[in-house]
Order: sequence, then C-alpha cells, then structure tokens
Amino acid sequence: MADDPTQFANQAQEATRTMVEAMQALAGMQSNILQRLSEVQQGLLKQGAEAANEQLQLLSRVREPREFASAQAELVKRHGQLYVEQVKKTTDVIAEAWQEYGQRLEKSANTVTDKAPSATTSKKSS
Repeated sequence: MADDPTQFANQAQEATRTMVEAMQALAGMQSNILQRLSEVQQGLLKQGAEAANEQLQLLSRVREPREFASAQAELVKRHGQLYVEQVKKTTDVIAEAWQEYGQRLEKSANTVTDKAPSATTSKKSS
C-alpha cells in the first residue's frame, strides 16, 4: 500500500513529462512552419519588387501603345506564373505541416494509450 502513492506520483510525473514533450515538439514544428512560410513570403516580396522594376523599365523604354500592351501582357503572364509557383510552395508547406501535426498527435495518442493500462492496472490490483 505504501507504494501506491509513490507509484501514482511517478505515473503522474511520466504523464506530465509526455505532455510537455508533445507540446515542445508541436512548438518546434510551428517554428519550422513559420520559418518556411517566411521564406516563401520573402520570395513573394522579391518577386513583387522585380515586377515593379520591370514595369518601370518597360514604361521608360516602350513608347508605342501596341508594343507596350504586348510587353505588358508578357510581363503579367511571366510574373503570374511565378506567383502561382509561390502559392503552390505555400500550399505544400501547409499540407506538410498538417501531416506532421497528424503524425505527432497520433504518436502522442499512442503513447498515452500505451501508458494508460499501466496506470489503471496498478489501481485495480490494490
């Protein structure tokens, strides 16, 4: 009987340790996700600056309206495709993040499930 409170305290500490480890892992994943999304955002900002620069060069170089319209259409097409690529990168980062979250939550649930029988078994045996 004297071991029951000690055993219970040990099991409670182990459960707390498991929860803290899970929270730390989730925080690490969130940090990684934010870093990756930040990199994509930097790419978008760079692309926007490049598009604006090319637009200014186009305005200063082309004088004929039809030539300008054609060059403008090409500029929009090229930068539109680059933008789509950046959006795809963002979507990939988010999809990977959800998958990592799911795997981590599944692992945590399995850990808790595996430890639960030992906690209930010691209670029932007393």
